[in-house]
Amino acid sequence: MKKIIIEFIPHSEQRFLGSLGGDWYFDSNDNLVIRCSDMQDWRYNFLLARHEMDEAILCRHVGITTEMVDADELKSTDSDDPDSFSGYPDSCYQNQHNDALSAEWIMSRLLNVDWKDYADKFESLSKK
Repeated sequence: MKKIIIEFIPHSEQRFLGSLGGDWYFDSNDNLVIRCSDMQDWRYNFLLARHEMDEAILCRHVGITTEMVDADELKSTDSDDPDSFSGYPDSCYQNQHNDALSAEWIMSRLLNVDWKDYADKFESLSKK
């Protein structure tokens, strides 16, 4: 990995329709690119970017590729189930997602972010 590039973008510019707000991939130059929907609070943006970075690094560590994660993302965004999310039981990266979520929760506490308020803001992205 050469660089980590983090971008905060309008939610409508996410790669996948139905994205929950965060996305990562390794580009052709082996840069980790993280694209997060801007939530208008620097702490929320940081938490989401941190989650995506941790998840990507943990996936890379065990050989889970961007293509494998993207395939799971496409399955979840094609689902009629509004609660479907690739980071859960049938996902190839369930453990990595959950570990990143644990670190995200700890950091939210350290930044005095109310987890429910953060989760509500995050959920509101998919309604835009």
